Amino acid sequence: MRRTCHCIVATVKKRKVDAECRVFQEKWTNDFFFVEVKGKPVCLVCGEALAVMKKANVERHYSSKHAKLDELRGQMHLDKINALRRSLGAQHAAFTENVTRASFVVSELIATKLKPHAEGEFVKECLVAAAELLTPDKVKLFQSVSLSRRTVSDRITDMAQVIEKTLKNTARDFEYFSLACDETTDITNTAQLAIFVRGITTEFEMKEELLSLQAMHGITKVIMAMNNFELPFEKLSGIATDGAPAMVGAQKELTALVKKEMSRLSLDPRDLVVCHCIIHQESLCAHSLKLTNVMKTVVSTINVIKSRGLNNCQFKELLSELESEYGDLVYHCEVRWLSRENMLARFYTLREEVRRFMEETCHGAQ
Repeated sequence: MRRTCHCIVATVKKRKVDAECRVFQEKWTNDFFFVEVKGKPVCLVCGEALAVMKKANVERHYSSKHAKLDELRGQMHLDKINALRRSLGAQHAAFTENVTRASFVVSELIATKLKPHAEGEFVKECLVAAAELLTPDKVKLFQSVSLSRRTVSDRITDMAQVIEKTLKNTARDFEYFSLACDETTDITNTAQLAIFVRGITTEFEMKEELLSLQAMHGITKVIMAMNNFELPFEKLSGIATDGAPAMVGAQKELTALVKKEMSRLSLDPRDLVVCHCIIHQESLCAHSLKLTNVMKTVVSTINVIKSRGLNNCQFKELLSELESEYGDLVYHCEVRWLSRENMLARFYTLREEVRRFMEETCHGAQ
């Protein structure tokens, strides 16, 4: 018997106020200036939300804080309620818009910095922690910004769709356009085809954008990208490629397929200008033109300064004392041939500081 009573007592749960299934009454709006927002009663006058959907709580709030509104009668009473409704709706709309905009801004920064989408949750923790110290009364505002992994991914997708739509509208104004295609390989060893478009409008405005970046499973990706952005072959004036056989072959490669498509559309393929991409021409020239007399001196000087910890620290202190434009020299990487320009430009800018440092260092060594 005791065991049975014990089981009965154990199964009895404590009654929760939220489990009473209270429903908002429409007459509370007319009587107490309250409306329902996301399942909670919200005061139209002060915007305060009550925790429990209960008439006694609503009436107590109205009587203690807004009893003077009893003076409004008839149409004035209804006009006041309607005006407060519109004001609350505008506030919620502005709040929702700002929260959504903040989510887009942070998501754009995450995408720009090439950070994982999960970083949004960490950023939100930082925002909330800073808000708790700086603006404790607005912590809930920062907590309402959605930065979950899925949200950041959706925001980036939405921004990509907006950019694509904008590019489509821009492409419609092109009088003529040309394409530049370059094949590269990402860190997963997957071949990627980068397609750039450069167009000119009737007002002679030049615009250049990245049209598409797609995995290379077929050269027809270029034609698909043109169709996706509604770029007609009638306005295609030229194609620049990296000179690879998959690009400039005469049978099934990129330029051949494009010319076949133009022939199918009764266009003259001979009007299409096919050239080697200028950036690759510069790369070939850079490898052919060694500039040994310049590069050997510059590289050896930089190595003397940066490869030794003491020299590097002393050189940075010298630049700081002289208030130079830059704080240090930069290395040259043979694989990344474009870094040669940055290295030479930085060295030329700091040539007087380098000369002074080398003279002092060599004199001190003697």
